[in-house]
Amino acid sequence: MKRYALYYPLLLLAVMLAWFIFKATSAPFSDYAGYYFGSRALLRGNYETVYDTWSLNQLIAQQGYSGIFVSYTPFPPFTSIVLAPFLLFPVAVSKILFNVFSAVMFIWVLARAGKYLSLPPWVLWLMPVIFFIPLHNNIFFGQAYLLLFALLLEGYIAYKKGKPVIAALLWGVAIVFKLFPLVILFFLLAKKQYKQVVYCLAVCALLGSISVLLNGFAAWQYYVFTIFPRANNGELNDSYTYLFQSAFMLLKNLFVYDAVQNPQVVLSSMPVFVICMVLFKALLLACCVGITIHKKATDFVAFAGWITASLLLSPNGSSYSLILLLMPLLALARSKPVYLVTVMALLVLVCFIPVSALGGKPLLLQFPRLYGLLLLFGVLMVAAGMQFSVKLFAALVAVLLLADAGKLFPKPDKSTYLLLQPLPFVYEYAIKENQLVYRYWDGSGSHETSTHYGVHNYSTSDVRIQNNQVYYKNKQLTSTPDLKKQPMLVNGTQIIYLSDRNRGFGFYTLRTITNL
Repeated sequence: MKRYALYYPLLLLAVMLAWFIFKATSAPFSDYAGYYFGSRALLRGNYETVYDTWSLNQLIAQQGYSGIFVSYTPFPPFTSIVLAPFLLFPVAVSKILFNVFSAVMFIWVLARAGKYLSLPPWVLWLMPVIFFIPLHNNIFFGQAYLLLFALLLEGYIAYKKGKPVIAALLWGVAIVFKLFPLVILFFLLAKKQYKQVVYCLAVCALLGSISVLLNGFAAWQYYVFTIFPRANNGELNDSYTYLFQSAFMLLKNLFVYDAVQNPQVVLSSMPVFVICMVLFKALLLACCVGITIHKKATDFVAFAGWITASLLLSPNGSSYSLILLLMPLLALARSKPVYLVTVMALLVLVCFIPVSALGGKPLLLQFPRLYGLLLLFGVLMVAAGMQFSVKLFAALVAVLLLADAGKLFPKPDKSTYLLLQPLPFVYEYAIKENQLVYRYWDGSGSHETSTHYGVHNYSTSDVRIQNNQVYYKNKQLTSTPDLKKQPMLVNGTQIIYLSDRNRGFGFYTLRTITNL
């Protein structure tokens, strides 16, 4: 019986995931629609359509689908390569097959890990309970984190078994698929596994080359230089949202002023925000190096520490990505009971806290998941006997501060919001009956709303967008990285245009420049 003890909890997990997959057949396509329709268009060469949220949703609507509102901006072009086999089927069938594949890979790798790591069966019995919400949301949203977990853990097992090429292949796919697993390279560098680093980089280069051939160089160029910097700045949909539960969003809400989205800051100071983020990142990285080089800490605990840190470093968090926290639970499965019990309690808090219900609370009370993650990371560091190096921390602060030096004092912006009120997803505006109206898009399609803003005369002859900046009579008026379109001179005294400044990528609002 002991021989099969590990398989019984995995059988329970399989039944639960199968039930989720069945129930999800009647649920909305949700995030999977972004994966599916965006990847299909990207493989056809339409990268500008794919990474423009309005164009992508309009394309989906033109194909007869309603009730869908998605964005492809979080996904690098390689995502379309991963999804390619599932694009051969209609979207409903495709989502089922993708969920089945992800679930099978997840369970298979857990079975292998259970044997290799000699996991006590009771940990696997509790896992479906603790991670009920992340498991449920991965299936219902059609997300890829079960597959990502399988790639990361199976890659680690291959690495420990002395199979560097297989480990590099698995980790390489994870890196080019989601990018943040790039922290694995820092884990390997700290372990002085330079040969494995070279293998991983070679695989990433190979996979990237395949993607360039299939997706086109222009798609990657656009993603790397336009999309990724904005996504890495937390600008996916709502650039001040507490729902991401990240340190980045907490600090941004504390220190970065926005007249509409964040008017009541504690201290409006971009330098304070940048320095706080640099200190936070340097502390996490120094701690991870501290457990990686500690001789008494196991490699798996160190690996789990880096994965946990990657979630804390990301400005964009989610409920389904929390399945990656199974890694530290497995790593501490045979540690002292006080550490294991504490970690399980924190995981229950992190996974089950109803984040969406905290919107009306004071700012510091809106981020309980973040606090739980930080405590979990702290317990992991203590359990591993971290060796903290002040010199390394100072060096990391210096390097990161140098990298972010350009953000300390951003260039002045002459523009302001035209309307001091939150707007929906605006994609276009027009002048009708001497009033400005805007058109916005949601899951039910396009809508038009009047702003009651009077426009007596307007012209587009002397104003234009060039190199993503606003020009008036050949004079450059802006120098900011936000997307801009549809400039217009109104009432002879001001320029209005659409901009996604301080918002999600492509999530436009109306801005104005009056000092011409």
